[in-house]
Amino acid sequence: MCIRYSSGPQAELPYTAGDTLVLYTDGLIERRGEDIDVGLARLTGALARCSRLTPQCLADVALSSQGISGGAGDDVALLVTRL
Repeated sequence: MCIRYSSGPQAELPYTAGDTLVLYTDGLIERRGEDIDVGLARLTGALARCSRLTPQCLADVALSSQGISGGAGDDVALLVTRL
């Protein structure tokens, strides 16, 4: 199976049963005065260290790694699902 991105450049990524898909808006990783790559690295590092957790726990990790588990100054949407 493949996931296809429909807007912008298209890409296909193979996945297998048990993989985890994390979708989020830029409000999760963007911070004023900080390069977006810093927030992205912070998120991917935290998720990689905790990859065996349940989707709910991974969502909690994603929010806490960004320092927004209690709320954010920007809109944030996050979806974590096991394929």
